[in-house]
Amino acid sequence: MWTTAVDRCTDRRFEAVTDTGPAVWGVRTSLIVALGCGTVALAAWLVFAGSPRDQVVAGAGVFLSALAAAVLITMRRRLTADSAGLTIRGPGGSRRVRWDQVVAIGAPTRRRRGLASTSLELDLDDDGLILFGKTELGADPAEVATELRRLWHPAL
Repeated sequence: MWTTAVDRCTDRRFEAVTDTGPAVWGVRTSLIVALGCGTVALAAWLVFAGSPRDQVVAGAGVFLSALAAAVLITMRRRLTADSAGLTIRGPGGSRRVRWDQVVAIGAPTRRRRGLASTSLELDLDDDGLILFGKTELGADPAEVATELRRLWHPAL
């Protein structure tokens, strides 16, 4: 009879996981890849540009698109939620928020100029309001709000 790693109960890599771990939301990889491709295209334009004016424009484009891609890379794990609270990460560092500091979680939809947009709103006890859009979360803010409410245990 065969015995493989899947058949052996002692192989820890294949044990059932009871805790699913933290829920993580962040910028989609496809957006970062698209910015990287744009940076490469602008760099090619910079190399093959004939006039100094084109080189200046292409150089500025390379700099700005590379900077935007670098910022988005730091936001791959923009919002992490676990049983203890939230970790909010951005280009300037990260911030830990305990669940007892959260007053409300909402996902209102607003219409402006014929377009509807939904954002995730985290209202904190220090009068702080943290907003996330769909691009930052890589998911629908209403679905993220539902998941966060499931994890949230407000203090009584």
